[in-house]
Amino acid sequence: MPADHADRLSRRDFVCQASAFAGAAVLGSVVSSEQARSVESPSVGPLPRRTLGRTGESITIFTLGTAPCGNARPVDEIAEVVNAAIDLGVTSIDTAPAYVRAEEGVGKVMKTRRKEVFLATKVPADSVEEGQRSLEKSLRLLQTDYVDLLYYHSVGNRKVEGALDPDGAFTWLVKQKQAGKCRFIGISGHNLPGRFAQFLETGEVDVLLVVLSYVDRHTYNFEEKVLPIARKHNVGIIAMKVLGGADPKKGGYGNPQSVGRLASARPDRVETAIRYALSLPGVTSVNLGINSVEQLKQDLVYFQRFEPLSEAEMDQLLEEGRELAAAWGAHFGPVVEEA
Repeated sequence: MPADHADRLSRRDFVCQASAFAGAAVLGSVVSSEQARSVESPSVGPLPRRTLGRTGESITIFTLGTAPCGNARPVDEIAEVVNAAIDLGVTSIDTAPAYVRAEEGVGKVMKTRRKEVFLATKVPADSVEEGQRSLEKSLRLLQTDYVDLLYYHSVGNRKVEGALDPDGAFTWLVKQKQAGKCRFIGISGHNLPGRFAQFLETGEVDVLLVVLSYVDRHTYNFEEKVLPIARKHNVGIIAMKVLGGADPKKGGYGNPQSVGRLASARPDRVETAIRYALSLPGVTSVNLGINSVEQLKQDLVYFQRFEPLSEAEMDQLLEEGRELAAAWGAHFGPVVEEA
């Protein structure tokens, strides 16, 4: 699809979504990264909720992402972030085995507060055996006998051939829902958007977690290639990597002071990037990685005062994103399968 045609389609879809909301805010001016991630008031109103597609679950438009603190913080500090998030009204928490100490830290809180949250974790597996080992360990670390949402993790990096077979990894994942190990199943991914349709079209996927950034739209474009299929099946959509993922120049997630690529390149666009994702048709929540309680309180204000982008703001933002995308390239991995 030509780029100009894709942009026209995106604007039309956006107008349909935006009509359900009132008002819009002006794009921010350039400020320092410290200022961009700092807000004077820790609370300007309640944290809005939306329904997560076919699940029927009402969750907060902010999902606590635990990759940064899981990689950079000790277990007790991770638990402190999780407790603070729940205290501040967050109902959606996302973790994964790959996030080093994250599941253990989340588990310290779930031991006593499990019923207060919608809990998601992931299975990075290419076989049933790998999946079973991963899920058993996750449930043990999370100190629960089930999760609300279990993702077939990182579709772009999986051996998807055979995953849908009777003895395949995805088929096994569906069986975990039937066995009560999870209430819903999802798929997640950062790259190779062409792989996602085969899973969504099974009708078994409840939630989609993918990269939705106004920059990476010009590279991976899950917005045009995958979201329409998810909406067709009323699949819940959660946005991730809205800030472009961890900046490798800042030490990645292993550095407690690291920030996202976008926060490094355009610190004035942090809040706008969140608004972009939440303005996309069908998106329920933004999974935003948090490193500390202080950062949590700062970033929550962006969600509390959320207003959708106007059509003019969307046009301007997509043009800015095109320039950044040329500089970032395919930083999450390949866009299409190798011949």
